[in-house]
Amino acid sequence: MWNVEMTEEEWCGGIEPSRMLRFLLGTNFPRIQALEAFPDCKVSDRKLRLFACACYHRIRHLLPDPLARAAVEVAERFADGEATSEERERAAAQVRARLDAMEGRWRASRGAEHEALLPTHEALALGGMALWAEAPKAAYYAASNAHLAWAALMNPGEGPSGSGFFTSRLAEERAQADLLRCIFGNPFRPIVAEPAWRTPEVVALARAIHDDKAFDRLVVLADALADAGCNEKSILVHGRSKAGHARGCWVVDLVLGRT
Repeated sequence: MWNVEMTEEEWCGGIEPSRMLRFLLGTNFPRIQALEAFPDCKVSDRKLRLFACACYHRIRHLLPDPLARAAVEVAERFADGEATSEERERAAAQVRARLDAMEGRWRASRGAEHEALLPTHEALALGGMALWAEAPKAAYYAASNAHLAWAALMNPGEGPSGSGFFTSRLAEERAQADLLRCIFGNPFRPIVAEPAWRTPEVVALARAIHDDKAFDRLVVLADALADAGCNEKSILVHGRSKAGHARGCWVVDLVLGRT
């Protein structure tokens, strides 16, 4: 009843991250937050959490809060198995405490005070979402909060019905759709890496790109893969693409054997 249907063409050309996420999560249930499980989810918790973090990173230059930034770093390490559940829970509790402390003032704020509080509030909200226990919910709500936060921050004093707000939100949704394709690739055409492609140089490059978020080096990785005999067009095109990339990039993960 709640299954989401999507064609390959719709995925590759999609600009609605919420619909693309519902396809990946395998549900069209109205309230994602109310679900207790996602039995038809097509992708890993790791990649979903990294997508949530990527939504934060896209707008973090507008969100100068060190606690939120630290929270997202914990979320990324947790996704990769480098932070424990206790670390995730501790970081989430710190974010909640900060949000609770400012909630009364936030709700009562208007005008200039509201605009002044907005970056900190949205930073903490996104940091908290990246740390949610359920990665599917983290991904879904981080995306929606991030594009709304971007629109609000780019259009001070303008409500959701304003033309500037609408234009900014739509632009960020398109960027998030590109991030989904970067992280999850094309789910209709899964690629299997040939062992011969994983030369020491290729693996070292992929590991450095992942660890350092050195996405400008993806083109070097694509060239190294081609030198190793990879002629898979989708890999080479993505590696050489100028579109936004993020930790969890499907080409990097393919080389490193991560899902």
